[in-house]
Amino acid sequence: MPDLVLAPDLAATRRSLQPVLDLATSIAASSLPGAAGAGISLIEEGVRVSTASTNALVSLADERQYELGEGPCLTAWATTTLVRIDDLDSDERWPHWAEAGRALHLRSVLSTAVIGTARNLGAIKVYSERPRAFDRSAEDLLLRLADQSAILLENLQTLTGVEQSSAVVMAALEARQQVVLAQGILMGRQGLSRQQAFLQLSQDADRHGRTVAEEAAELVTGT
Repeated sequence: MPDLVLAPDLAATRRSLQPVLDLATSIAASSLPGAAGAGISLIEEGVRVSTASTNALVSLADERQYELGEGPCLTAWATTTLVRIDDLDSDERWPHWAEAGRALHLRSVLSTAVIGTARNLGAIKVYSERPRAFDRSAEDLLLRLADQSAILLENLQTLTGVEQSSAVVMAALEARQQVVLAQGILMGRQGLSRQQAFLQLSQDADRHGRTVAEEAAELVTGT
């Protein structure tokens, strides 16, 4: 499968997309207990057009999927479903990638498609060096984060040029700070874990018709 190639319609906006991708991976890695790292890839016709990862381990694991043309994240994207591996030592769905993953000391994976209103945008994933690191609550969190990522990415497509290179960068950085602060507030008030705090934020955002970033900002400013 081809390596990193920029599609013409996204090449000009890659720099602006990056803060949004970094925001999603940062929240996923910090909010999911047991995660060794997180990544997100925008994909068109099986080819990555942009990507982000929290560390080199994630980058290597993703690279092996694209080199081999198989793996949980490619499957999550291709089938628009959530894919979970509880233990690479016993999972037989992608034998070549599983061997590569074990060489990186990975044991469990969780990945889901990032689905926009008109098309499947890509996939977001978390890796762990522990078996059975992810459960149903982790699935729920990643699905919600995928939905939020799709909203942010599609909103970005409505901006052009200078608007993208300035407003989006600042908005993504501010959103990251607000989400972290809001998680801290909920953790302190309700004794929640970071994962539970994000789930609470996303559920409140759904009820109020907001994005998680907007919900977080409302919580922080109202405190």
